[in-house]
Amino acid sequence: MNSNPLLQTIHNRNELYRTIRNYFNSRGYLEVHTPLLASRPIPESHIELFRTERRFSDGTSKPLYLLPSPELGMKLLLASGSPSLYQISPCFRNGEQLDRWHRLEFTMLEWYRLEAEADDNIKETQQLLEACAQSIPLAGRAREAFSELTVMTMEEAFREFAGFSLENDLRGAGLAQSAPWDKEYPAALRTAASVLSKRLSERGMPSGAPGEDAADLFHRLFLTLVEDRLPREHPLVLKNWPSLIPTLARRIPHTPWADRWELYIHGVEVANCYGEENSRKALESYWENEKAQYKTEDESGEWIQRVSEGMPACSGAAMGLDRLLALLQGSDSLKGVDLFPFLEL
Repeated sequence: MNSNPLLQTIHNRNELYRTIRNYFNSRGYLEVHTPLLASRPIPESHIELFRTERRFSDGTSKPLYLLPSPELGMKLLLASGSPSLYQISPCFRNGEQLDRWHRLEFTMLEWYRLEAEADDNIKETQQLLEACAQSIPLAGRAREAFSELTVMTMEEAFREFAGFSLENDLRGAGLAQSAPWDKEYPAALRTAASVLSKRLSERGMPSGAPGEDAADLFHRLFLTLVEDRLPREHPLVLKNWPSLIPTLARRIPHTPWADRWELYIHGVEVANCYGEENSRKALESYWENEKAQYKTEDESGEWIQRVSEGMPACSGAAMGLDRLLALLQGSDSLKGVDLFPFLEL
């Protein structure tokens, strides 16, 4: 082990990336590199983007955005016939609160596995974590902590830590029967918001501020009553998130859940995974509801058409490599892997 902490971190990051590449290459994945800039990013209302512009010689300009993930380009490659693929990419998110685990620029591993659902990627992720833990000098107990995954559903977590059935509440609101493109869906969301607001009131919390919707209320319940109480002995996969949260994860038929999980290590969110949506109706509904944040008239028709017509069934996962490296090194924040703390942003 190098006595210089900075050089040891550089070495560890190099070994981590080498291990990741060896892992995916040996399983038939292709490594790809997609653009970091786009004029028509996938809209995500909870993510603020860095905006710049392309300037033309005639004095006009066109807005461009630094992407928060490589999803946009990777799905186009899948729609063009690519096999399972992966990418290690810089990503950018504006408006982030710069705390222990958040930065404006970070490194993401994203991979897509063909003919797979989100559950199929759980074993893949466990094997990847085991390989990564072997690549960096760890104490025995730390390595053992990465050797197995605990799997829990969101319903199980709410029953155990919040004391009520979230599924019963969401089913009662009608969210198992209607989809975002159905005319009944707005009413189901309003009913869900009312029920979740009541749950907050029962626990002595503010029952809802102006503008809060069902997704906001769910997140308050989850963050306040559940997240800090999740098991920490081993990496935890928390699966089946409410479909009322706008994402591109497939809905699980006849349930209020989406085919989605998140990975926590020592209580820190490190990865998320979707069974990817590829139906035109669902993609159009999502894009229409989310795009207003960008205040642009750019349309998504070509991207939606290519993905809905060409992208096969697949599961996509994204993992924050800075967080993973920090946790593997035993750090309690990203400062443990920050090589340039003197570059203030």
